Amino acid sequence: MQLTFGPFFTCFIITLFLAVYLYIITHHTSVFHKRTIQFSLIGILIILIRMSIPFNFPFTYSFQSYQVLPRMVEFTTENIADSHLRVDTLIFIIWFAVAFILLIRLLIQYIQLHHMLSALYIEDQSAYAHLFEVLQEHLDKPIRIALVPAPVSPAITGLLHPTLILSDGQSFSDAELKYICLHEIEHYKKFHLWLGFLMEIVCRIHWWNPFVQYLKKEFTLFLELSNDFFLIQSNPKFSVTDYAELIVKTAERIQSARFTEPNRMMHFAVNDTSVLSTRIHFILNNQKDTSRIRHVHGYLCRTVISVMVIFSVFCVPEPNFRDLWPVVDGAVELYEGNAYIIDHGDSQYTVYHEGRYFADIDYIPEDLKKLPLYKEGEPIPENN
Repeated sequence: MQLTFGPFFTCFIITLFLAVYLYIITHHTSVFHKRTIQFSLIGILIILIRMSIPFNFPFTYSFQSYQVLPRMVEFTTENIADSHLRVDTLIFIIWFAVAFILLIRLLIQYIQLHHMLSALYIEDQSAYAHLFEVLQEHLDKPIRIALVPAPVSPAITGLLHPTLILSDGQSFSDAELKYICLHEIEHYKKFHLWLGFLMEIVCRIHWWNPFVQYLKKEFTLFLELSNDFFLIQSNPKFSVTDYAELIVKTAERIQSARFTEPNRMMHFAVNDTSVLSTRIHFILNNQKDTSRIRHVHGYLCRTVISVMVIFSVFCVPEPNFRDLWPVVDGAVELYEGNAYIIDHGDSQYTVYHEGRYFADIDYIPEDLKKLPLYKEGEPIPENN
């Protein structure tokens, strides 16, 4: 695997289009299709995994940019002051150093959150027998309940061991608690917590990308809408009106707190007007009989997500400096004092003349074997 600016540009492009895609289907669509949701979640999962590995794969196809990208990153090919450290090397060092620190911080915050919740677990289950009965009826795995002494939204967290979070000061009827339990359990059963955690990892790795944070917000909303859709469609006795009123009531009661950080847990409701209005509009309008529109919309969505998956996995734009630094045939003599070769691995080499790009080759011919050969990242002596 090679480290180049290709994955950098790929992430930027695919994040932009994925954010637009999620915005359209969440804010301008009132009808979901089950297959569309499943297909989109699988596609987004593949894209998030690809974005979590910012390297070129051996099977990656690189299409060359001769004007735009080379002019954007030309400055990165220069050395810093009188050192042998190039600008692009420094950029990659800063990128991964900051990402590493943010990932460590994410892990620490996750551990601290669950350590804090461990002191709030319900010990006497008999006082909440009905609640535990509902949970066990719909989830085979043991689940813990943490009562938080603050007006927070019901939520679920725990990648391997689920914990239902409830506010100790809020009272819900048995019917409302059942809605809440069904909603949160589905988040866990549909692996939404894993998807959210993966989204958090992508946000830390691509901290420089301005579209990532917006993508996270739209992706979280998409998970909520898909969960609402499943609950409405799977239970014919489901009251959309009561469910919508419960979401609004919960959102009005909660306040901003450290428990409201998205994606480390899935919240039943958030105190965000745009998110709340979108969910309520979706819930109340998802019963319309628009099967033809739904199918057309589903095919279109699956086509778009397929294109984005293929592009993110198999296509990488790379800057090519040949037009920017043209070399006239027959006018350049390559010898040990003015040229050298960089070995990128996997039979990929780059020839440099007078410190500038000359050509990419996949093998070293006999007349070039006299040139100095350096591994990628190895310091280049000043005389080269």
